[in-house]
Amino acid sequence: MLKVEDLHAYYGKSHVLRGVNLHVKPGEAVGLLGRNGVGKTTTMKAIMRLMPSASGHVTFDGAPLDGVDPFRVAPLGLGIVPQGRRLFPKLTVYENLCLGLAKDPPAEGLSDIFARFPRLKERLTQLAGTLSGGEQQQLAIARCLVMNPKMILFDEPTEGIMPKLVAQIRRQIREINKTGISVLLVEQNIKTAIEICDRIYIMEKGEICFEGPAEALKNDQNIVHRYLGVALR
Repeated sequence: MLKVEDLHAYYGKSHVLRGVNLHVKPGEAVGLLGRNGVGKTTTMKAIMRLMPSASGHVTFDGAPLDGVDPFRVAPLGLGIVPQGRRLFPKLTVYENLCLGLAKDPPAEGLSDIFARFPRLKERLTQLAGTLSGGEQQQLAIARCLVMNPKMILFDEPTEGIMPKLVAQIRRQIREINKTGISVLLVEQNIKTAIEICDRIYIMEKGEICFEGPAEALKNDQNIVHRYLGVALR
């Protein structure tokens, strides 16, 4: 589904991605973990063509993304729920939902989204900036789902969410994945990553330094402590 090969990227003279290699199979959920500043979000941006890569290749669903204009990526079936949600606070919930569409979405498409996120249906005419953090994250996910993606990149989806709502966001991502939509998840909450993902990559200084099943992190505390500097509880 997604294949990243020897990806290099720079911010000015700073070499941020140093030969990143990863892949996500159809229907698979894969986590990308690492400490702050190691290149996780940069990897997401490079995949989505939101920043140029210096070298390497990205292939999605059999088609190369190298050189593709950013606005052409989503129509290919690759969506992103970005870090910080990136909503338009002075537009309504409905207006945010329809931003990426050429015309209003079909009623049946919205009915599936409202079945998953009933709170959004109650707030269609409400300004996005007045929603709670959890509701804003639901809207960011719904805005991506309305494009009918084959795969979604989630960048820190539980960031800034009240702890009691983290389990809800986790469950929603898991349910989305169960419908057959592939997932690449960047997440600081290791418990969330382990519960959602089949496999885990860990980044360190712009490189992949670990790849293995999610259960490996649960069963080997040394991996978590060595690469992430934390302890699982």
